[in-house]
Amino acid sequence: MTIHHHGSAERKSIDDYSDIPRGEACKQLVEQLNRNLYSLNANMHTTFKQMVHVETRIGHEISLLSSCLQENMSKCTMPYAPHEEQLVQLDTAKRNLKQLTRLLDARQIFDSEDGQSEKLKDRAIDDSLLPTLVAIGENLKIIKELGAKPKFDTEAYHKTKDRYLAWKGTEFAVKFDTAGGLDDIFEAFTTLNSVNDFYRLYQHHFDQSLNTLLTKHSGVEENKSLKEIGSLFVSRAAEHFRTHIGSLCKYCDESEAFTRLLDAWKNFVKNGALEAIFEQSMNNYTDYDLLSDLKAIVSKAYEEFDAANNTASEGVADDEECIENIERIIVDGLLESAKKPLGEKLKSMVEPPPLNFRSVAEVSTSLENFAYLLREISHQLLEIYSDDDGREYMISILKPIFTDYTMRLGRMEDHSAQKTKLEEYLERISLSGQLAGIVDEYKEQTDEKAAQELKQAKKWMNERVKDAIRASHRFVTDKMPNHGSEVYKESVDMPKSALPTPQDFVVSATQNLLHLLRFWEEALANESTKIALAAHVADMNKDVLEAPDDDTIFAAILDKIAGHVVKKLLQSINDVWLTDGKSATLSKGLVKEFLCDAEYLHDALLDLRAGVHANLDTTIEKLREQLKTMG
Repeated sequence: MTIHHHGSAERKSIDDYSDIPRGEACKQLVEQLNRNLYSLNANMHTTFKQMVHVETRIGHEISLLSSCLQENMSKCTMPYAPHEEQLVQLDTAKRNLKQLTRLLDARQIFDSEDGQSEKLKDRAIDDSLLPTLVAIGENLKIIKELGAKPKFDTEAYHKTKDRYLAWKGTEFAVKFDTAGGLDDIFEAFTTLNSVNDFYRLYQHHFDQSLNTLLTKHSGVEENKSLKEIGSLFVSRAAEHFRTHIGSLCKYCDESEAFTRLLDAWKNFVKNGALEAIFEQSMNNYTDYDLLSDLKAIVSKAYEEFDAANNTASEGVADDEECIENIERIIVDGLLESAKKPLGEKLKSMVEPPPLNFRSVAEVSTSLENFAYLLREISHQLLEIYSDDDGREYMISILKPIFTDYTMRLGRMEDHSAQKTKLEEYLERISLSGQLAGIVDEYKEQTDEKAAQELKQAKKWMNERVKDAIRASHRFVTDKMPNHGSEVYKESVDMPKSALPTPQDFVVSATQNLLHLLRFWEEALANESTKIALAAHVADMNKDVLEAPDDDTIFAAILDKIAGHVVKKLLQSINDVWLTDGKSATLSKGLVKEFLCDAEYLHDALLDLRAGVHANLDTTIEKLREQLKTMG
């Protein structure tokens, strides 16, 4: 076995330690091993310190390179307009770029027939370098060293166009409104083979200038009316549009200039700045002057347009998108922006019906206000938005308003039902007539025939009529003799004369019905009540096409009430005649009394022209047959 020593240690064999006792030899071996390990550790520590130093230097160099790169890139991505010194640097860079491009186009650097230079002809500059190459003049030398011709192909260039345009826009903004200020920028974009991006920048700054114009003339803080704000903006925007048509025509033909500015205008409308101004201005309105002022904007702009059109642009169609129609185009943009805030404002102006039914007058006033609102909205909106889209817009506002109102009407609670008299129930029918008029106008404006909101309204109208008819039932039958099992019975304890006679029943029924009919005659004198009852009767008799007259209405209502009287009499008779569904054994005298009551009621109803009731006729025949079998 051998042990290898490091440093100055010599190689020794085990025999060298043969003359040393075994314990002492082991001790010396261990000491030698420790010295070798210490020497090795010291060498490694020195090497590690050297590596850390190198790593630190590399990190420092990388940091310096990163800072330099960031500083250079920040010069071409500044979000604010450059100072004068920087503009000078940019102009120098562009001149250098133009000069270099001419040199490259002349292929002065490709005169060599060397194969390597041929390969360089198709080599494109990395697109990510473009902002730096344009912004920093000294970096243009890189192009010469690369020996490559710049190739700004569309697909590769536009990968970084937004970043480039953000930088270029800073210079664009400074020169946008100065005469001839964009000439050199247009030339630079032409050199870069990206004229479309120049137009895009122009459109962007035209959009921004419209925002500035709107803010300047909004007048919201001065609480100007919608008419003042809108009319002023239309005239200023039209003037602004024509000014920039003239400016942009320097770089393209008039048709293209108009198309590009029109696209910018439409984008401005879509971005919502106008909508926000409308919303703020509309908050100052509490009545329908809002619609009048909006209509005034349209009228004034169209009057000015017509006056100018008659002299300067004969033969131009009103709906044609051209510079002669710019006022109309701007007004259309205003109206489009007004749609959403106007719809929300009109919906908020609706006064909902009362939560609880307190009086006919209160609900009637609510219905009157609602009818007026719907009428104003539908008529004025159709005047403001006169095209087919305007009608759809009007319906989109009317429908949720009508639906919400009728739904709330159906939920209205009535805590006074137990105390309400017949006369008030009849008076409430007039409310159904009011709503019927509103429903007819709603149908006419929206062309709806069987929508859910119409079913809600119809249900509420029918309930008012049914409530009055139920109250009429109670008025008649609650005051009639109680013919039932407690009266129609043979009793040895009670003399026959104490029982109600047929005449008692008929007189009570007839008197109550006559009294009731006077109430109904008075109710029918109200036009709204008549409308509601006519609709109710027409709904009952759907097979009849003609509208019901007063006599038909009266007869139908009387027939329903009389039918209830008949039903109560027959129920009283059946209470005695039938027990558990089986016929009871009755005396001949009691059956005669049943028959007398039924016949007298039949004759009384005929006298009142209350119609024929088959169930009463059937019962009379049944009683007669019963008497025949009894001998």
